[in-house]
Order: sequence, then structure tokens, then C-alpha cells
Amino acid sequence: MLSPFEQSFYYYYFLVHIPVAIFIDSSVVVPERYQLIPKLVQWHIKQNNDFLLYEKPTWLRWFVIFELAVQVPAFFWFVTKFKQLWSLQDKDEGKESKAAYHKCSKNLNKWLRLYGLKASLTTLICMIVIWQRAYYPFGDFAEMSMQDKLKLISVYSTTFLTPLRLCFV
Repeated sequence: MLSPFEQSFYYYYFLVHIPVAIFIDSSVVVPERYQLIPKLVQWHIKQNNDFLLYEKPTWLRWFVIFELAVQVPAFFWFVTKFKQLWSLQDKDEGKESKAAYHKCSKNLNKWLRLYGLKASLTTLICMIVIWQRAYYPFGDFAEMSMQDKLKLISVYSTTFLTPLRLCFV
């Protein structure tokens, strides 16, 4: 079970992740002319040498399609469920209230674990690909230095570690 601090953390994580998925991650599948903030995506690619967002491999496109079709609606659901859980927690401490809280918490935890497994696994795949074949997406497409590989992996690591924690709720 998540502590009250972790519940708040993940509540805000999902709130923040909604626009990130819609405006940044969607750039993998949405043509640049239809993107709302393409300059931010281009800045990220240049700043971090993110060859995956530059190259947009087919496997990454499928990950993003799944994220937009399934995970983004789930983010809204998670936010709603956290609020419901907190309102149940604030209610009278009667038997029925405790049972409703337990049921809501159990259901939420099940879906958080599933999300955590899927999100951490897909990001782990990205990190493995970075480790194995990273290159500079501009100029001569030379192999990326170890320092720049580690920098890019560190950018991805937050979207690996944060969902991974949810596998253990």
C-alpha cells in the first residue's frame, strides 16, 4: 500500500504526465505540422541527443499509441480514484466506510501495479536500446559517447523508476 506521501506524489505524477504524454510523447505518432509545441520536442532532441524521438522507430510508435489510447485515460482514472480514496479516508470511521476504503484501495493498487509493470518495462526497453546503439541524431550520426548515453538514460530513468515502484504496492 502507498503511504499518504506516495499517494500525493503519484496523484501529481499522473496530473503532470497527462500533458507530457499529449504534448511530448505524442510527437512520435503525430506529424510535426499538427503538434502543438514542436519546438519543445526539437529542443529536447537536441539538448539530450534523443535519437529515439528523432528516429521514431515502429516499436516506439506502438508504445506511444498504447500510451495515448490506454494510459492517458488511465491517468485520469487514477487521479479520480486517489481523490475518491481520500474522501473515503476522511469519512466516518464506521465499518461500511472502512470496507469501502479497503475495496477502493485494493482496486486502485491492482491497476497501479499493472500500469507500473507496463510503463517501467517499455521504458526499460528504451534504455536498453540507448545503451546498445545510441547515436547523435544530427550531423554525421556518430556513435554516442558514454557520457551522453548515460545522460540520455538518466532522462529516461525517471519514467522507469517511478512506475517501477508501483509494481510493489
